[in-house]
Amino acid sequence: MIIHGDCIEELKKLSENSVDSCVTDPPAGINFMSKEWDSNKGGRDNWITWMSEVAKECLRVLKPGGHTFVWTIPRTSHWTATAWENAGFEIRDVVAHIFGSGFPKSTNLSKQIAKKTGIGLCTCIVPKPMIEL
Repeated sequence: MIIHGDCIEELKKLSENSVDSCVTDPPAGINFMSKEWDSNKGGRDNWITWMSEVAKECLRVLKPGGHTFVWTIPRTSHWTATAWENAGFEIRDVVAHIFGSGFPKSTNLSKQIAKKTGIGLCTCIVPKPMIEL
């Protein structure tokens, strides 16, 4: 089920221990494109308090043994982790998304490297058999 709406309001409508898992991409608190929904709520401590309230509601509706996947950007990931731990979650694993800013999406890197260095790259080398059968 996908629920669209204000997370605090929508989570309060759900019964305790009724959700198998939670996947969320909460605001990062960086004022993305000057949008109010991504404000830092008045600073680090206020943002962590706000996010902890969201996480507490997630924990309330999550079934025992359930897991949560929380997407966060590197710049404020420590705020997010602190908030979810403060709410009672245990951080078990971290999945890192490594990305490059301004990276051309349609470029064949091996061709660009060969163009700059004169060295061609190949992705697969198949050796000739030593003995022909």
